Amino acid sequence: MLNLKIPPTIRTIMARKRIFIWDETLRGGEQTPGVVFTVKDKMEIAEALDDAGVAVIDAGFPIMSEGERDAIKSILGMGLKAEVGVTVRHLKSDIDAAIALDVENIYLFHTTSDLHLKHKDGVSREEAVKRTMEGIDYAIEHGLNVTFISEDTMRSDLNYVEDFVSKAIEHGAKRIILCDTSSVASPERIKEVFERFTSKFNVPFGVHCHNDFGMAVANTVSAVAGGAIYPTLAVNSLGDGSGNAALEEVVMALEKIYGFDTGMDTTKLYSISKLVEERSGCYLSPQKPISGLNSYRHESEVHVSGVLKYPEVYEPIKPEEVGRKREFVIGKHSGPSIIKLKLGEKGMDASDEEISEILRKIKAEKEGMSKEPIRMMLKELERYGKEVLGFPEERFWEIVREVLNDRGNP
Repeated sequence: MLNLKIPPTIRTIMARKRIFIWDETLRGGEQTPGVVFTVKDKMEIAEALDDAGVAVIDAGFPIMSEGERDAIKSILGMGLKAEVGVTVRHLKSDIDAAIALDVENIYLFHTTSDLHLKHKDGVSREEAVKRTMEGIDYAIEHGLNVTFISEDTMRSDLNYVEDFVSKAIEHGAKRIILCDTSSVASPERIKEVFERFTSKFNVPFGVHCHNDFGMAVANTVSAVAGGAIYPTLAVNSLGDGSGNAALEEVVMALEKIYGFDTGMDTTKLYSISKLVEERSGCYLSPQKPISGLNSYRHESEVHVSGVLKYPEVYEPIKPEEVGRKREFVIGKHSGPSIIKLKLGEKGMDASDEEISEILRKIKAEKEGMSKEPIRMMLKELERYGKEVLGFPEERFWEIVREVLNDRGNP
């Protein structure tokens, strides 16, 4: 834990609570446009998550497809230590699909915001509560453990959400997840909301945040400070739109800044991140915290000299804590420290004048590099986004013509 001044209210939470990491990579993460996990992919990711200490794994949305059900069934058969469950709506068809897989845990969601109720679902507040309770009752009757998820909580009338949550608990829900589905919360606001709900209801609460403003990690950590103990996360911030809160970032923030026990073996975070990158095809930004290419690479003389003297001057997280290794990079901003380091590794030395000349040549070469490789890479990434993380337009119309011709249309 870093040597920071922690407010008394957060110290109280830290003293009494263990945090349980809830992974959404296989369900919400796969909603990332263009991402498709095979059964093998999902099993490998689930195994890696379980091995690292994730407490809950949302294995998928059974009603979606036969392939989704095959993957869920395979994961359920792996004998993981983590709780494995599935996401469902209030509908009997969704719940029956879960029952058919011998699932024990379901995560039943319904929106609670008037905006969603009117424009997405077309139902009244009363009808939303009624049909959700019917779904919970049906699941409980079939022996399922139910978590109720309030979608779009942060744009909802919180008095209505309180009533909704109260009824869900009365009907048998054992855990509640409150969602910032549209990324409208600030860290201050979301902490207030969780303090309100966790002080009122004697059940565990979780949080689910989206990242449209780049604040999903901050909001998730603030929700935990407000009493949530189940942060729902996705590796590499996968998810629809701008994604969800990044598992690896939230875990390290909770562990290092606040001193919470997440139960995670953080040395495995990098390998999990790279596994998900490879299987999803969503490549990481070099500046991505924890697992980005540059997270533990140092080029500038100020940073290189500082890290060589005492790494913590520029590394709040030790690379080995997350399964990384430190690197020093030669470039425009390099100084004598890295030249001396490189020469020393080969048992060589040079005078100050020679080192200055080496640096002059390096800087001139870097400054004179062509931008063409960058343009080519951006063009290739644009094509990749359209065709691999999307669907080729030409092929779409070929399929349309095939289907329409099959029914006799010209």
